[in-house]
Amino acid sequence: MAIYMINGGVGKHIAFTALIDKLAEKGEVQMMTAYPDVFRHHPKVKASYSHEEPGLYDRVPRDTDIVFREPYYSPFVFAKTHLLYEWAKLLGIEYEGELPQWHSCKKWYREAKEVIKKIPKKKFILVQFGGGQSPYDVNQPRVFIPQGQRRAYPLNMAQDFINQFTKAHPDIAVVNYSMVNEEYSHLGGCCVLNTAYWLYPELLKASMGFVGIDSSLQHMAAGVGVSGVVIWGATGPEQFGYSIHGNISNTTNHHMRPLCVRFGDNKNADGSMWVDRDILSTAVPVDKLMEVTDAMLDMKLNKEEAKGITEDDCDCDNDCGEDCKCKGA
Repeated sequence: MAIYMINGGVGKHIAFTALIDKLAEKGEVQMMTAYPDVFRHHPKVKASYSHEEPGLYDRVPRDTDIVFREPYYSPFVFAKTHLLYEWAKLLGIEYEGELPQWHSCKKWYREAKEVIKKIPKKKFILVQFGGGQSPYDVNQPRVFIPQGQRRAYPLNMAQDFINQFTKAHPDIAVVNYSMVNEEYSHLGGCCVLNTAYWLYPELLKASMGFVGIDSSLQHMAAGVGVSGVVIWGATGPEQFGYSIHGNISNTTNHHMRPLCVRFGDNKNADGSMWVDRDILSTAVPVDKLMEVTDAMLDMKLNKEEAKGITEDDCDCDNDCGEDCKCKGA
């Protein structure tokens, strides 16, 4: 029996779910994590424990293997391979491009339906321009400033994008995936729902897509198979991204990534090869972001209407009420 331990943020935890099917082939999968809800309803995870659960080690059999492999201390640091590729190697499995998996339950489905009623328009997109805060810290008294400014999209440019988007698409609402104590929550022209992070995958299913940075929203979207636009700065899609998204960057950081829009290939949107740009120009221009976002919406409208939230199955027998028998509850 093995318990896999993870450190880090919500996005990193969701990314790990891409490896669970392969791990399950080796034996029983249990998780020990700061975010047990990420794994609570996964059909191949027997139990999901919180790091802070009282008396946890008294309940775990003494012959249990505690498995902790940290990909941030691996060749991943050279930015030549994907996080999941190196993580899989450390765990003795092979990563073959699997996407994360997000599994919900009846209770979350019902709660998400109620949250969607608060969105002022039937069609909507989600946006995330800053990240790095734990959702458990939302009630801290200070204003949270995103960690790693080169990963965030500049506040003034984010506002400019929202202004242009709402003018061009008056029938589509902008839902801001920000917590109330974050500076990005004050962007005008969009709504902040201030709801639990585990409901956002259901909202993504009902959305027209998303526009975000390298943070938890893009991992959630990959987990439910919803495409969107990811703005890259100090990090790149070859490290943390997924080919189902439109990956756009305007930086030539330490591994020399040029201005490009990638949907799973190594060329610009017009088919030309990459060209190097000024290393200091790390922010994607707003007009380029609008162009790629419009392309995403055209694809959604013409080929794949929003999926709509769906009632996922879970292993509880009482509609996830107070006596829920879900893993680790």
